[in-house]
Amino acid sequence: MPNQFERDAITNLQRYLRQLSYFDQDISQVPIDGIFESVTREALRAYQRSVGLPETGVADRETWDRLYLDYISSLSDNSPPAPVYVFPRYPNGYAIRRGDEGFPVSVAQFLLREMLIIYGEEQLAPEPDGKFGAATETATRRFQQLHGLPPTGEIDKLTWNNLAAAHRPTVERFPVE
Repeated sequence: MPNQFERDAITNLQRYLRQLSYFDQDISQVPIDGIFESVTREALRAYQRSVGLPETGVADRETWDRLYLDYISSLSDNSPPAPVYVFPRYPNGYAIRRGDEGFPVSVAQFLLREMLIIYGEEQLAPEPDGKFGAATETATRRFQQLHGLPPTGEIDKLTWNNLAAAHRPTVERFPVE
């Protein structure tokens, strides 16, 4: 019966193999249960084969070090891009409104433009110029109406979150290879 230290090491080994199995069909998905059984041993052999190590099914130091580095690399390579938070968190109740200028306005205009074009209302889609004028206010009101939000014409946190949520599927639909 393995002690807690050994179970933790096996659990980590399984976690590393599981991550790599998502991107290498030759490595079978192992349970992450801290028990080193035949499925884990075979997955480890498959990993060793894929990287040119001796196929022992044993996590010796060379295998462990290589597996860990490949795991970390896989996490980095396969993680989504870091988000950019444009909408200010403070002050409480902040809204982008008519007369405002700058980068958050440009981003909001871009999102509004994309959404209104998708909704077939290109005539209301504002040109992103970084200045919140009448056209952006009208586009904001229309977006709010389409999403069942109060049509204030201002982009508060609720409207911003709805804009971001509506835009997300358009980005996810077209992965960059």
